[in-house]
Parts: sequence; C-alpha cells; structure tokens
Amino acid sequence: MGEAKRRETFSQRIRREQPFCIFCGGATPSETVEHYPPRSIFDGKHRPQGMEFGACRECNEASREADLVAATLSRMMPNPKTSAGRAEVKRLLHSAFRISGFKDEFLPERNQVAALNRLQGIASQLPSWNFLRIGGPIVARSMTIFGSKLGLALHTATTGRILLTSGAVAIQWYSNLQAYQDALPKEFLAMCGPGRTLRQGNFEVGEQFSVASVVPDEDGSMSAHFATFRQSFAVLMFATEKAEEAHRGWSVSPGFLKRPLTVIPVQLTPS
Repeated sequence: MGEAKRRETFSQRIRREQPFCIFCGGATPSETVEHYPPRSIFDGKHRPQGMEFGACRECNEASREADLVAATLSRMMPNPKTSAGRAEVKRLLHSAFRISGFKDEFLPERNQVAALNRLQGIASQLPSWNFLRIGGPIVARSMTIFGSKLGLALHTATTGRILLTSGAVAIQWYSNLQAYQDALPKEFLAMCGPGRTLRQGNFEVGEQFSVASVVPDEDGSMSAHFATFRQSFAVLMFATEKAEEAHRGWSVSPGFLKRPLTVIPVQLTPS
C-alpha cells in the first residue's frame, strides 16, 4: 500500500482523500479534481498548489462561463505591468465577449467624465478609471455561481467538512468602486482577522487572491469568508449546515449547479 501511494498522481491522491463531490453535498462520487479559485484567475494560469477538491464532472464543468467572467473582471485593476499580462487580458476579453450579451454589459459608457462626475467626489481618489459598474444578468448569474462555488470550497478548506444538501451558502459581492467608497463590511472584516493566500515555497499570489475566514462554531457547522481578487472585486460568503440560517433570497444549496439557478441580488456600483 505504501508503494502504491507513492506512485499515485496528484489527482489520484486528491480523489482518494476526497472521494465525494464537495459542490453537490457529498452525494456524488468525485470524478475530477477542481481547483478553486480556478487557474484562469491567476496570471498565466500559474497557481500554487492548495484548495484542490474532489468534484463530479458536472459540477466541475458547469461553472466554465462563470469562471471566465470572474477571471475577466478580476483583471480590471490594476492594469497589467507586462506585455504578457496585457496579452492575457486581451485573450480573456476576446473569449468573454463570445458570451452573448456580455460585451454590452461589460463596456463602460462612453462618457467616462460624466460618469465620474456623478460619483460625488470619489473620482479623485480612484487610481484609474477601471472601476466596475456593471450589473446585468450575465454578470449577476456568473458572480452567483462563482461566489457560491467558492464559498463551498472555502467551507471545506477551513472546516474539513462538506456542506450537505440541507445547508446553504449565501454571497454578496463588492466592486472596486465600493471599496473606495468605504462600503465594505467593516465589522465582519474585523472578525476575520488577517487574510491568507495560496503559497507554495517562495511562490505566493497575495496580490491576485486573498481570503480572510472565520469559523464561529467549534463543530465547523458554519463558516464565513471574505475573498478579494486583485483590486477589482471582493466576495463575502456565508456557509451554514442549516439553510434556515441563511438569507432565503440570497442563498443556494449544494447541488445548485445541477438545478435551474435563481440569481441573487448583486451589489452594484452607482450609475
């Protein structure tokens, strides 16, 4: 057995350690390994090991469009510093604009000066004009899927427990503009303490992804997390084994990727 374990691949080890899909409540055997946050979030898809999860194939593949939208939005601030980074953003935009209707939601209005003037003094504090002011149905759906899936992943990563189908995960997302408007959940962030990121040896991605978590109950029946993606957006996630403890209008249950999705309200920047 010891020799067999030494010969097994990374994917085989994850599936052995996590034999059930964490995204559909542990009711389905894991067929694949899901990296969450996905590789597409990170520069050059270069991601340290950590936060890999056993997943069924359907849950793994169901978030492809949402992951693409989230990866594209995450590149809006700061601007890439290298030609390779700029080329990668162009490729992401090219792929994302193939999603019907996304380009119309994504592109800011032409009169940026008028938009900035409506922000009541905030404009002078912005490091660039790459703020997110999009709230159409494609982004709302994508962020619901992305944030809910990340919430399930972080719950398992911090508690060691798969959230069952009787539980729920609720999310809220915040744009970079809201951060400059001082509209982030300060009391919750104070509870979470310092953030962490993926790290492998000297390689870490703190400027691209960071998360702060709190597990209020010793039994790990609930967890809460605040994840930031570059200087573009952040997601607040609350996972609980008792669905009645989550806001009914804002929550989904494990297995949501296999059912019709009711999109939650999404935080928007002012128009």
